[in-house]
Amino acid sequence: MLPAQLRRYVRAQRVFTGLAGLAFGVLASVFANYIFARSVALLPWVAAFALVVGLIGVLLTWRQRPPSTDVLIQSPLTLRTAGEARQYARRGFVGFVPLYNLVGGGPGAKLSEEELRRAVAAHDFVTLQIEKSNLMPTIAAITAHATALEHCWLLTTTSASGIGSRPYAALIETYIRLHVPGLKCEFHYDRTPEEEACTISLEEDALVLRKTYDLVRAVFQSATEQDIPPRAMVADMTTGIRSMALGLVLACLDKERDVEFVGSQYNASGRPEGPLYPIIFSFEPVVAAP
Repeated sequence: MLPAQLRRYVRAQRVFTGLAGLAFGVLASVFANYIFARSVALLPWVAAFALVVGLIGVLLTWRQRPPSTDVLIQSPLTLRTAGEARQYARRGFVGFVPLYNLVGGGPGAKLSEEELRRAVAAHDFVTLQIEKSNLMPTIAAITAHATALEHCWLLTTTSASGIGSRPYAALIETYIRLHVPGLKCEFHYDRTPEEEACTISLEEDALVLRKTYDLVRAVFQSATEQDIPPRAMVADMTTGIRSMALGLVLACLDKERDVEFVGSQYNASGRPEGPLYPIIFSFEPVVAAP
């Protein structure tokens, strides 16, 4: 979908081009009737004149550059403090659930596949060392919006091999509800393998971007049906593979919805160190004059 400003530009351009073409056609018809009424001998001069005018039009069109599109990026908003979180929290959130992994290693990284499955099913946060896992950025992002959050969409992944992030969505919801008392938020994600409303298949890598784009747009439509206006939504691109993050960003190009990622401080080795906090970005495509 084109941005509103770009759509208005295209519509205006088409309207004026059509009117100009209609006026030129009427004028040409009147002029032709006049010429034929006066003298057929003037036809060669008329043809030469039309040829010259046509060549000039072609040259002008060839030299004119098409309009370019720039991006207007607003100053980012941070939800670093409790006050900022209350001020900038959104009512709707959509983000990705990654595959579980421990940052920097630890006992949880040595769990067998069966031990990991049991720990996730039991919501054993101690064994999983959830605070040191790559699930924490998503948890921190959602928690930062807790004061206003009403609906949270968690997009998960799946594959034919059975490897996917779907089991971790319930884990994230449980952890947040335990640590944010009184949270009034409805979580949306696929709770069984048969559901596919919030799951992205990774089987065809070339199609992941398009699938993500379509799914995020479907989430935005659901948010509208929940009476959440576009400006009250935020799309988090912190986790997920690169094509998923790109699909999410492209789904937000209409300037009405903001994107965010979770930031932090980094130590000398490049590892995140310190509190996690969301950074919200607002941007708008702008059509520049040729």
